[in-house]
Order: sequence, then structure tokens, then C-alpha cells
Amino acid sequence: MYTIILFSGLAGILGTSLGGVIGLFLGKKSTKTVSMVLTFASGIMISVALFDLMPEAYEIGGLYLTIFGVLLGVLVINALNYIIDKFAKKSRVKIKTHSTIEQLKQQENKLTLNKIDSKKMLRAGLIMLLAISLHNIPEGVAIGSSGVVSMNLSITLAILLALHNIPEGMAISVPLTAGNVSKIKTLSLIALAGATTILGGAFGVIIGGLGSVGTTLSLAFAAGAMLYVTFCEILPQSALMKQGRLPALFTVLGILTGFFITAVI
Repeated sequence: MYTIILFSGLAGILGTSLGGVIGLFLGKKSTKTVSMVLTFASGIMISVALFDLMPEAYEIGGLYLTIFGVLLGVLVINALNYIIDKFAKKSRVKIKTHSTIEQLKQQENKLTLNKIDSKKMLRAGLIMLLAISLHNIPEGVAIGSSGVVSMNLSITLAILLALHNIPEGMAISVPLTAGNVSKIKTLSLIALAGATTILGGAFGVIIGGLGSVGTTLSLAFAAGAMLYVTFCEILPQSALMKQGRLPALFTVLGILTGFFITAVI
């Protein structure tokens, strides 16, 4: 149990922290670069959900229980995002995704023409920190619940999710540093955001230990949460940031990378 929870913590803390370090050194890059990183990470996330979590859940608990768990994961994360959006509106920080390419270009022009408001960037960074902290919990659930089934599966998921957490750390570090937060404090906050996978890992172990129903639901729940974050948040925004086939190609590359790591381990 403690070994599985340790893997959960390492996947969250090391992956997110590494992304934070990269973000500190790279600073603000072009939307093309950000889009490539995000779509690659999305491919890894899709690979984890489709090639590992859902098949394992199906073998243990059957089709209908797996579908129910996936839908439950989608609904829960959607509810969490609704709460985050409400909090963002109260803080007067707009973090919702753009609906058109024109809106994205308009924001880029404003950022280049106007001086950066450090207070707004700080609030945006803190809200991003909260959002990613919440999203890391289902990842921990996936590692914890899969460890009940197979230690190799748990290690595989930990590696894949650590890779996925790299761009998340980058997404936190850029606005926080722009908000005049020191590098040490920024990395500390990023590590705390990654540490929430420990909570998810412990929860996954507990639920998975309740029997086949608990294991199936926890695996399927994690898969649904990951698919929601990928298809409803990351990929739509990434497609707007960079037009053309390149984002889709990087998504496919991420899927193949995740599949390769799964097959090898």
C-alpha cells in the first residue's frame, strides 16, 4: 500500500516539478510550442485511459460497470470545473477557453501591446494551481487502484502520468513568475500541486481494496476524468493555439509513446 502511494506521489511531484523548472527557464514561448507540448501530453493521457484503465476495468467488473464509472468520472470533473469557474469569476480572472481563433488572437495582441498586470497574473497562476491540484487527484486514483490489481500496471501509469504532468507544471510556473513570485516559492507551490496525487493514490488503494466493484469503479472513474480533461479542455484550446495538422500529429505521437511504454513495461 505504501509503495503504491509512493509511486502516486512521485508521479505527481516529480513530473509537475520538472515542468515547473522547464517553464522557469523557457519563459513565455510561442503558442505553437505550447500547443505541441499540450497535444503530446494529451495523447499520453488518452493512451493511459484507453489502453490501460478501461480494459482493466472491463476485465474485472464488466461492460456496464465500466461505462458507469467512466461517466461518473466525467460528471465529477465537470462539477469541479464548474466550481473553479465560479471561483475565477469572483476573483475577476478569466481563464475559460477561447471559443474562436479570433478571440485567441485578440488576447495575444492585448498581451503584446499592454504591460503585464502582475496581480492578475498572480491570481491566474493561483487558480491554475488549484485546478491542476484537483485534476491530479484522479491521476492518483488511477495509480492507486491499478496497484491493487498489478504493481507493473501501477508503475506504468506512474511513468506515463509523470510525463503528462510536465506541461501542467509549465502551465503553473509561467503566470506565477509573471506575478512576481520567486522561483523557489513557485517550485514549492508546483510541488504541492503535484502532491495531491498522494491523496488520490490513497483513495484508489482503499476503494480498490473493497473488491472487484470498487476496483472497477476507481479505474473507470480515473479514465473518465482523464478523457474529460483531454477532450473538453486541453485539445480544444490547443487546436485554437495552432491551426493545421501539427497538433493532431503530436497527439498521435503522444498516444504511440504511451502505448510503447505500456507494451515495454
